[in-house]
Amino acid sequence: MADVKKIATRQGYGEGLKELGALHDDIVVFDADLAGSTQTGVFAKEFPDRHFNCGIAEGNMMAVAAGGGGHGLYGLRVVLRHVRGGPGL
Repeated sequence: MADVKKIATRQGYGEGLKELGALHDDIVVFDADLAGSTQTGVFAKEFPDRHFNCGIAEGNMMAVAAGGGGHGLYGLRVVLRHVRGGPGL
């Protein structure tokens, strides 16, 4: 266990997507203009034809991903979510 390398969660996510992409050619990634923040750019660099930047249109991105699913693609959607807490929420 001493050989465990600590990396940022998002870096592990990006590398994991790349590994999945190498194993499964039906995986595509849709992101909402966040390739740098979420590290989906790692996948995009390796598989540029399977990475789709939908811009800041998350609702449209979900519809595009659903359409891809209807054609046999397994779409991973990537967005950042602001979580707000406090009284009454």
